[in-house]
Amino acid sequence: MPFSTDANWPQDLLNIFNVGHKQNTAVESRYYGPYDRLFNYAVIEGFFTFFLAPQTAPDETSWRDGVNFVIFMVVLNQDRKPVLIAEIKDDRWASEPDKRQRADTHMRQRYDQMLPNCPIPRLYGLSLLGTSLRVYCGNKVTGEVTPHFVGRPNVNRILPPDFLEGQWD
Repeated sequence: MPFSTDANWPQDLLNIFNVGHKQNTAVESRYYGPYDRLFNYAVIEGFFTFFLAPQTAPDETSWRDGVNFVIFMVVLNQDRKPVLIAEIKDDRWASEPDKRQRADTHMRQRYDQMLPNCPIPRLYGLSLLGTSLRVYCGNKVTGEVTPHFVGRPNVNRILPPDFLEGQWD
C-alpha cells in the first residue's frame, strides 16, 4: 500500500526504527537503514522516476565522530536533479543550542548547493535530529528558504539554551 494512502505509519516501518535505535550504537547504523527504508517506501517504491543517493558532506573538515556524524540523502529524478533533500543527525543534536544552529546552517548550505539545480518550483528539505523533524522549503524562483534564518542573538555571547528550541518538534 502506498504511503500516500496509509492512515498510520506501517507497523513494520516502526519496527525497523525501533530495532535500529535499540541495537545500533553508531549513528550511521542507527538511522541510515531506517531512513533509507522510509524514503524508499514513501517516495520511490513502485516508481522508477526517482532514486535515493547518499551524498558526501559539503565540508571535508566536518567532524565525523559518533555525535556529529551526518547522513545526507537526496532524492534525484532521472536527470540526476534534486527533488528532495534530507540530512539526518543523531538525536543529541536536538538538545544543544550550538548543534541546532549548526544543523540549520548545514541545511542552508545544502540549499545553496542544490536549489539552483532543482527541476521543480519548490525543493523540500528534511532536517532530522534523531526522530525530530524540521521541514524546509526552497523557492526555485526567489531563492528564499523557509523557515527564515535566525541569527545569533548576540555575537559576543554564547547562545542562549533555548536558541531554536522546539524547531524540530
